[in-house]
Amino acid sequence: MADYDLPGKDAQDKVFDNTPKVATSDSPSVKQPPTEMKTAFGSPNPDPAPEVPELPVASPPVNPAKQLDFNLNAPTPSTPTMVAHTGGDDELDYNAFIMETLLWENKVRSSFYFVAGFLAWLVMRAILASTMTLFTGTCYALLFSLGFNFLRGTVAPKYHERCNWSSSAITRVTSAAAATAVSAAAALHDRHLKGLDPLRTLEVGLGLWVLSLLGRTLDAVTLVLVLHLGSFSLPLAYKANKTRVDGVIADVYGKMKAQYEKLDRRVRATVVLVPIVVLFFVLPTIDRFVAFFIALAYARVWAKPDEYANIQRRLEPVSKTIRKAVVTPMASAAVNAMTKYDITPTPRKKKTN
Repeated sequence: MADYDLPGKDAQDKVFDNTPKVATSDSPSVKQPPTEMKTAFGSPNPDPAPEVPELPVASPPVNPAKQLDFNLNAPTPSTPTMVAHTGGDDELDYNAFIMETLLWENKVRSSFYFVAGFLAWLVMRAILASTMTLFTGTCYALLFSLGFNFLRGTVAPKYHERCNWSSSAITRVTSAAAATAVSAAAALHDRHLKGLDPLRTLEVGLGLWVLSLLGRTLDAVTLVLVLHLGSFSLPLAYKANKTRVDGVIADVYGKMKAQYEKLDRRVRATVVLVPIVVLFFVLPTIDRFVAFFIALAYARVWAKPDEYANIQRRLEPVSKTIRKAVVTPMASAAVNAMTKYDITPTPRKKKTN
């Protein structure tokens, strides 16, 4: 009787073949786990290091030095530190980059930023001086883009098909720059406008108030030009005459400080608060609130820690009452209204026919 290749024949032979097989080291099909003899100095056969995948050629690593950062003042105990890390122990010093640019130590870089800023000022001046409205200008810009794409599609159709904004390098760079700018603006806000450091709060408040007063004297275009030219000229002039300027400032400031420190703490407060009170009645309404805030910030600078803690203990029950009686009910009502009337987009199940 002839033997046929049945599907279950090999499986049956394997079942009845129970002879133990001894695996030898010469057998290529059997792998033996390596035995390790660990000592105090480690294993003689350490595990191989995992292979690090190489980065693709099309996506080079991002240089952290190209990311924007703003660290304009030295950190204080009450303000967060803004330090950019490169992934190792090195830190990126953006202050040095800015100062080198403003002091013209790298003439090519300084010339580039100076000319770019001046061209941006010319564009802003032309936009603000134009009688065209923003909506009309936007429509004309879109019409220009449509006409340019139409002509390019006629002249170079194959090249025009590949020119898409959604997947272009300019779009990716712009998106990354916008995200970096938003993050930098948020970090800048938390560092300078959070109000934790009383001295920093007073300095920033006075600086913004002075800029707002200058903005009334000069229009926005002139003020931006003055700031741009001053940024690239005043630091260089100060560096050239640093010894003389520091000597005059130290002399004047030392005499004023010596006379000021002779006064009592209440007299010092009066010297600053009286002009602010006078400005409170002379300036417009919005500046009255600013003057009141500056007076509070100045009082916070000179207040002792126990005095300020006592004020906080007195005001804390008032804030809790307001939060419990007003803020929490309003927030709950807003959330319930948004849920009830479906104001925000919510996922829905697809209707089945």
